[in-house]
Amino acid sequence: MGLFQDQTSSLSEIKRLAALVTDPSRREEIGSDQWPLAMIAYGLVTCNETGREEEGVTIYNMFQSRCAPDARRKCALQLAAFIRQRKGDGWRALLPFAMADEAPDIRRQSAFLIYTLAAPQPEERFPGIAGLANVICASPCPGQASMAPALDALMSLGDMRFAPYLSFISKNLPPGRLADLLAETEAIPTDLGCGWLLDILDEHPELSSTIAAVLAGMPSRAGEVLDVVVPVPSWQFTNSAVQPLHSWSIPEYRLRMEERLSRYLAPEEREAVDRAWN
Repeated sequence: MGLFQDQTSSLSEIKRLAALVTDPSRREEIGSDQWPLAMIAYGLVTCNETGREEEGVTIYNMFQSRCAPDARRKCALQLAAFIRQRKGDGWRALLPFAMADEAPDIRRQSAFLIYTLAAPQPEERFPGIAGLANVICASPCPGQASMAPALDALMSLGDMRFAPYLSFISKNLPPGRLADLLAETEAIPTDLGCGWLLDILDEHPELSSTIAAVLAGMPSRAGEVLDVVVPVPSWQFTNSAVQPLHSWSIPEYRLRMEERLSRYLAPEEREAVDRAWN
């Protein structure tokens, strides 16, 4: 299949494991050493089906209880290779990784792969971003992990074409859930992400302390603020490097935000942001 390094992983074995993993009464028959291939098999057989998020999270939690983080990362990368071969088709195979892994970095990486691999559709230019935005806004499935890493990945991409999806998230999440999600973010400062945070301040001034804390944490993660174009889908480009459009130093960008921040932030909140961005 060109997907697995282990040549003993035959198509029949994948089909057998897929049958086991999709049958709740038989999942316990899967041995610990078989779970990585079983998770891949599940991804392969369900990758074009919608509405399986809750099942995927349930199965993923069984998978991660039996497999170390390195094995889970390897599975995600193998599925990403499959999606590249299929020119972006099958990106939903990575949803359980982005929704349920206990390691935030695996959730973040999986979200990034979904965002950058999903093939454009006639009705949706960025279906991976739209799909995860819907997951972020939906009621969490039982056993689902925080979607903050997926939000981090989107904010950190820094491509202004993705602004409507961030706007969708802030308009569709109740303020309390939005605040909880933002409180966990570890996004780098980008024109996209910072602009969205300022837009949230316009819509929800009551979240000023949360927004101030998010902004204050950003400069320690990057030395400048970028506006970029991200090659999406990445498999369509020979050179998949991000193309910078504009950059600002941290103090320069603070000045760009100053007027809007002054409308909403309390003096101590302003001081914390100013200190971080100087």
